[in-house]
Amino acid sequence: MRCLPRLLLLVTFCAAATPVTAQQVDLGPFAAVLGRGVNPDGPFARRGTLSADSVVRLAREQLGKRYRYAAASPDRGFDCSGLVKFVLQSVGVDLPHNAARMAREGAAVAPDSATLRPGDLLMFGRGRSTHISHVGIYVGDGKMIHASTSQRRVVETRLPSTKSSLKLRSVRRVLRDSTTAKAGSE
Repeated sequence: MRCLPRLLLLVTFCAAATPVTAQQVDLGPFAAVLGRGVNPDGPFARRGTLSADSVVRLAREQLGKRYRYAAASPDRGFDCSGLVKFVLQSVGVDLPHNAARMAREGAAVAPDSATLRPGDLLMFGRGRSTHISHVGIYVGDGKMIHASTSQRRVVETRLPSTKSSLKLRSVRRVLRDSTTAKAGSE
């Protein structure tokens, strides 16, 4: 019974308080994480969204890092799917560490220059095989960032020509809107 007056006082103050919206709360260093929102259009409810600019910027920060099979960190190095996993995971999108499995994530996009957006995942195979053996991140202007086995490092290159043995097999969009999504926006 001694707690009843305190409880009534607390309830009175809470009822009199002015409601605060999420935009009015200073989240400090957690704003980027907590203010991101959820991708309502994606196939996975827990997918985060962030601008394609952030994805491209983080991918470019990895340029020159060494290629290392099965690695997925700046300290150890990256393989192609490890780079994509690291970059997208850093902005709230969780992907498998396997190019072929990544090819089933997100939404399918027509693989032509008119529909490509920065942040899209580019899936490649060799020769006539339909098997996905390589993945990169489209960064715009006909370029992609990927962990190159032949150059033994993370590089930014032009998309492979039709004469290349590396063939673009599919494009996957894992960001809600790769051109206009901003942190905390709908």
